Amino acid sequence: MKKTIILLAASTLVLSACKKKGCTDPLATNYQTEAEKDDGSCLYDSNVISGEITEDITTNTIIGSGVTKVCGDIDVLAELEISPGAVLEMCAGASLVITETGSISAIGTSSNPIVIKGETSSPGFWEGIAIKSNNPLNQFNYVTVKDAGSYWGYEYANVFVKASAKFDIQNSTIDNSEQVGMYVSTSSTISGFGNNTFSNSQTGLMIGVDNVDMLDLSSDYLTGNDNAFIHVLDGDITTNTTWSKLSAPLLLHGLDVNAGLSLSPGLQMMVEANQVIDVTSTGYLNAVGTSTDNIVIQGRYASAGFWGGIKIASNNPNNIFSYLQVKDGGQYWGYEYANIYVSGSLEIDDCSVSNANSWGMYVSSSTTIKSGGAVTTDAATVESNNTFSSNGSGADANCTSGCGVFFY
Repeated sequence: MKKTIILLAASTLVLSACKKKGCTDPLATNYQTEAEKDDGSCLYDSNVISGEITEDITTNTIIGSGVTKVCGDIDVLAELEISPGAVLEMCAGASLVITETGSISAIGTSSNPIVIKGETSSPGFWEGIAIKSNNPLNQFNYVTVKDAGSYWGYEYANVFVKASAKFDIQNSTIDNSEQVGMYVSTSSTISGFGNNTFSNSQTGLMIGVDNVDMLDLSSDYLTGNDNAFIHVLDGDITTNTTWSKLSAPLLLHGLDVNAGLSLSPGLQMMVEANQVIDVTSTGYLNAVGTSTDNIVIQGRYASAGFWGGIKIASNNPNNIFSYLQVKDGGQYWGYEYANIYVSGSLEIDDCSVSNANSWGMYVSSSTTIKSGGAVTTDAATVESNNTFSSNGSGADANCTSGCGVFFY
């Protein structure tokens, strides 16, 4: 495969004559691993060009180690490979757009990472990297991207992954964005993810619901960011999935659960104002924590009725709540102003339901509630197996005494 190689001129030290001579450049076709002194014999697949990129990349290209300046809006229409040790210094307002026919592969090492940064270390100094292709070669490993996310950039992010694109990111740092560190559109594919850092930005990570299951506990989503959460874009759960415990809470902008969603012990979720978690007739919500590692679903702010609450409309037996805390729901015109509204079936034990606008849990007619190991229509039974507190404190409360559980 023909490749263009971007090399930088570098001064070298004169070594003693006893050093074995040969080609010492690993990018060359005749690279000699045993060579200790370069003798100028290296051969390459294509022409050597200068160390500054100012034009679109239209042929398969390798950027070697060392510093390369990138100026302008650069479209990548072919394969772009960035070598370990490479430093890309981005000019003011510059961008890299990986088009549908292109790819970007930046594979560094822990001892020889890759850095893509602004010439000036300032948030928004350059626009960012947009990945629009679904090429499996799109991957970052031991890469730092910083100083981008400028106005009119792709969602103001250092790294933007477009819908239908594919991207693998591991052991990497996305830092110092003007707004978003990495923005992952709904319907994109994160094929690999682990041990990343999203730091010193307004929001470290924004991601579609269909990729939340790829996130890991070892990644850092909070350090130095203005917003102390992972921003989850509005969307639907359409295939059975599990969300794991993370080092930061998820902030939901509404969620329709049309398939199975299982929440792992210790997961924390916040919900934006006026939004609902809607478990439809084809879905289920399984939130089973432990006594020492509760699952938490609450409003972005601790205010009664701040968000709509959880609505369960399915009869799936996997609708199980255990060691789950639900807080701050039952907004005005919400589902009977309750934290939890059930018109299907639910098993609930050892949960804490608090600070609802009105009822902690509202159960409509023809509904199956299981608590304490048995089906019940007795509010006192449900309340004895769970904790309901400080409900009915909202301005639109339609109950005055306890406001724990109501069976319609």
